[in-house]
Amino acid sequence: MSDFVTLDFKVIKEYWDSYLLSDDTKLKSRVVLTGVKKSKTNPSKEYEFNFQSIQSFIFSDKATGPPHKKLHTKEDMESSYNKEIAFSTTSEKWNEYLLDDNTRVRLKNTVAGIKKSDLYLQDGDPIYNVKIRVLSKIKRSTQ
Repeated sequence: MSDFVTLDFKVIKEYWDSYLLSDDTKLKSRVVLTGVKKSKTNPSKEYEFNFQSIQSFIFSDKATGPPHKKLHTKEDMESSYNKEIAFSTTSEKWNEYLLDDNTRVRLKNTVAGIKKSDLYLQDGDPIYNVKIRVLSKIKRSTQ
């Protein structure tokens, strides 16, 4: 038997964050709350959150490369991220959720770093490795 109870939640607001990469590619990123648990035995204990981070790219012409037909191994891919990509933040906002116990949770993902692969997809699109940090703020109900 679990010492945690799963809480339901409502989405108050969710945003796409956006970044401009030095190769003129636009990155859109979003963190989405997918689950919340709270201790049954110690209700004042912190929550456990599950979330997903989603990325979407709008590639610039100068970011693309030669298409290929070769299937790359996991090792090929892992060793191919050799170019650190500079970026600027266009927009980062806090997503907000209301839990069953009237606690407000705010989540924000922030890009911590981006590396570009030396390899390209079959259609010539670039491949990026994006490191994301998820920040959280909790405001407990006073009732």
